[in-house]
Amino acid sequence: RALGPGAEPLLRALSGARPPAELGALLCNLSQAPEGRRALLEPSGRALRRLLLLLRAPDSAELRRGAAGALRNCCFEHG
Repeated sequence: RALGPGAEPLLRALSGARPPAELGALLCNLSQAPEGRRALLEPSGRALRRLLLLLRAPDSAELRRGAAGALRNCCFEHG
């Protein structure tokens, strides 16, 4: 919700069984903005748990790199 109505497809892709590899770069870029970090660190923890699972995606190094970058950005202030 913090990201507006355009975030819904992103969140659906994140929760899908096989998210597209391009989602990694998008998540990494999204997590650079305060609103993006808030959305990924939402209170239920669903998005964060899914990001952790993406770190073990066997078929996509691009997705793993993006997920790792997003987690890094959520842990440290981007600037």
